[in-house]
Amino acid sequence: MEKVRGLILAKIEGTYGADSSPAAATEAIITKGMPSLEFIGDAKAREIPLSYFGAVAPVNVGQALKATFTTELKGSGTAGTASRYGCLFKACNMTEAVSAGVSVSYTPNSVLDGSSVTLYFHAGGTKHLLVGCVGTYKLNLKAGEIVTIDWEFTGLYAGTHASTVTYPTPTHEAIAPIYWQKGNFILNAVEDLVVTEMSLDIGNNVVKRDDGNSDNNGVARYVITNRSASGSVMIEKEPLATLNPWTLWDGSTQFNLETKPTLTAGNIFEIAMTGATLGIPSYGDRENIMMWNLPFTFNPTLSAGDNEIVITFK
Repeated sequence: MEKVRGLILAKIEGTYGADSSPAAATEAIITKGMPSLEFIGDAKAREIPLSYFGAVAPVNVGQALKATFTTELKGSGTAGTASRYGCLFKACNMTEAVSAGVSVSYTPNSVLDGSSVTLYFHAGGTKHLLVGCVGTYKLNLKAGEIVTIDWEFTGLYAGTHASTVTYPTPTHEAIAPIYWQKGNFILNAVEDLVVTEMSLDIGNNVVKRDDGNSDNNGVARYVITNRSASGSVMIEKEPLATLNPWTLWDGSTQFNLETKPTLTAGNIFEIAMTGATLGIPSYGDRENIMMWNLPFTFNPTLSAGDNEIVITFK
């Protein structure tokens, strides 16, 4: 009998699918609640005629391991130094740009065979090895609450993925999580809006590359083939002269949307989008206060691309 214990270790891979050996002392990821692990496979039926009832036993073929977990958003504590979550952003097709002593930023890229990450998934005294992981994420922001990220990573069903180990003693970063306050929220150049919550989903499409030459049950690797980035924001209703969401909707107008909180150096984050486009606005109610629910997509420009969102830590 074991007590419930879960731990994620993560480290970027030098070669796709090669165990990068994340260490509990330097690559432990703080999760909110228990992480979860899903085994994806197929039972291959064998349609063999028999002279008796029943069927020949199927052949089980593992195809993927999928890890889902939620983390708090936090910086490294030092401006211009990437946090431990940097490898997760990179494995979600985000390009990392480091300005030493100043900032670390993440922007989307459109590379099929981009960065991948090795995850060690500890469930008590059992360690599961996930290699070649790529994924997607969703940011959750609520006023006065800790900003969180929902991650989903898919990796190869490769080799001996489960082993018995001593549960590690991780060394976690002693950095406070980021609250969404002093947010400096701007929508279509309108400031001083009362905003209660916002979600941003990068919407990566993760698929497997089938390959009969592969020794990973016919899967060469997992790749990100597209993204459909979307989000939603809830703000208090404003006079139409200040902000008219139906004008934005009717005109299919692309607009800026950003939040750049005033926080402590080394733990400052900024999110900026310049190609947001509204979905159909609707009304909401928050404690008898009229709200606008504004869904949106955030899109690249036709002239450039890979510029629909910038996430920066300072």
